[in-house]
Amino acid sequence: MRTAVLGGGIAGLTAAYRLAKRGVDVTLFEATDKLGGLGGWFDYDGHRLDKWYHVLLDSDDHLLGLLGELNLRERIDWSETTMGFIVGNKHYPFNTAVDLLKFGALNPIDRVRTGMAALYITKLLKNGKPLDEEPACKWLVRVFGRRVYEAIWEPLLIAKFGDMRDRIPAYWVWNTLNREKNGSQEVKGYVRGGNAVIVDRLVEEIEKAGGRIRLSTPVTSIASDADGATLDVADAPVRFDNVISTLPFSRMCKIADKALLEKIPQSSIDYQGVVNVMLMTRNRLSKHYWTAVVRSDLPFQGIVETTHVVRPDSIGNRHLLYLMNYCRPDSDLYKRGDALQVQDAIEGLGRLYPDFREDSVTDAYVFRAPYVEPVWPCGYLAQRPAPRVADTHVFLATTAQAYPMVTSWNTSIKLADDAVAAITTMDASQSSQHVVPADRAIDPTTTSGATAL
Repeated sequence: MRTAVLGGGIAGLTAAYRLAKRGVDVTLFEATDKLGGLGGWFDYDGHRLDKWYHVLLDSDDHLLGLLGELNLRERIDWSETTMGFIVGNKHYPFNTAVDLLKFGALNPIDRVRTGMAALYITKLLKNGKPLDEEPACKWLVRVFGRRVYEAIWEPLLIAKFGDMRDRIPAYWVWNTLNREKNGSQEVKGYVRGGNAVIVDRLVEEIEKAGGRIRLSTPVTSIASDADGATLDVADAPVRFDNVISTLPFSRMCKIADKALLEKIPQSSIDYQGVVNVMLMTRNRLSKHYWTAVVRSDLPFQGIVETTHVVRPDSIGNRHLLYLMNYCRPDSDLYKRGDALQVQDAIEGLGRLYPDFREDSVTDAYVFRAPYVEPVWPCGYLAQRPAPRVADTHVFLATTAQAYPMVTSWNTSIKLADDAVAAITTMDASQSSQHVVPADRAIDPTTTSGATAL
C-alpha cells in the first residue's frame, strides 16, 4: 500500500516513521526546505537553537514513548522549575501554598478561595468531560469567584485567545491545569541537542526502513475516490492508496477538491497565531522558567527562560529568553516589524527587571507562526474530527483534533498514532472483505491452480 504523508512536523514524521516500520511504502511531502514545523531550529555559532520554547513534561507519555523507541530517553535532562506572575509590574512567585498566601494581587479571602479551587480542580474533579459544554469564562467565575476571574483568569484568557476568549470550553482549562501541574512540583525535561536531534533520528529511521522524504515539495491539490487519493505534486498527479494530512485545516481546505472538502468537518475553525521574540543574553533574568504577565509595562503576555531546563553550557553559555504574544495573523501586533518587536521586548524588560541591561543581549530574533492555537468552541467533543475523513482514503493528524489536550509534540504524536491505527484498521477490514470463501479456494492439489467450483 502506497501512503503519502503531508507535512514534515512531528506529527508527519511520526506517522511516516510508524508506517515505514510496518513495511508500508510511504512518502512524506514537506513544502519548505526544513523539517520540524513549530519544533524547528536554526544554526547559531555551531549550535542548533530552537525557534520556539519547547520542553517535555513527565506526563508526556506519547513523546516519552517515542523517545524510548528512538533510544533518546537517556539524553533527557530533567529539572524542577517554577513559575511566576507579574501583575501591575509587581513580581510574585506562584508555586506553593505559601506563595498563594502572599499573592498580593488578590485579597486574603480570594487567596484562600483560589487555593481551594485549585485543589478541587487538580485533586477532586476527576472527570472534566461534562465541562465541554460550559464556557470557561462562566465556569471560572463559579469556581474562583468574579474578583479572581477578573484579576487573573480573564487577562490570561485574553492573552491566549484575544477577543475569542468567551468561546473556550471549561474542559480545555481543566485539562491544561491538570497537565501542567496536577497539584505538584513542576518538572520539565529537554533532550540534549534539542528538537533537531529528535528529527534527525526520525529521518534516519524512516529512510532506513525504506521511506522517502521530499523537501521543498508542496502538494497543490488532493482528491479522494473509492480506491485511494490523487495528489498534485510539482504540477503532476501522483496516485496513493492512502493519505495522512497533518496540515492546518485552513491549508487543507485550500488544496482539497470540492468533493473532499464537503466531507472535511469543522474546516472553518479559528486559530491564534503567535509572535515570538527570542533574546540571547549573557545573564540569567529570573528564577522562574515561565512568568505570566498581566497588566504591566511589558507588551508581551509571557516570558519563558528555557535555560532553566536547557543547559547553558550546551549552547555556548548563553541564556535564552522567549517573549510571546498570541494574536490573529491578520492583526497589527502580528505584522509589527521585527526591529520594533525587539525594541518592545528589551525596553519592557528593562522597566520590569532592575538588573536587566540592554548590553547583556548578544542577539535577538523574531519568529512568527500563523496557525498555532485552535480556538475551540463549546461542545467541541461532538464536533472533533475523527482520524478518517468520512468514507475516504484521507486521514487527519492535525491540531484541530487535539482538544482537550494542549497543542504540543506529545499531542501531535498521539494524533499521528491514531491516524496510523485508523489506516491499519481500514486496511484489515478491506482485506477481510476480499478473503476468498472456503468453497472457492484454490485447491493446492491441482497442478493448474484452477479455482475449485
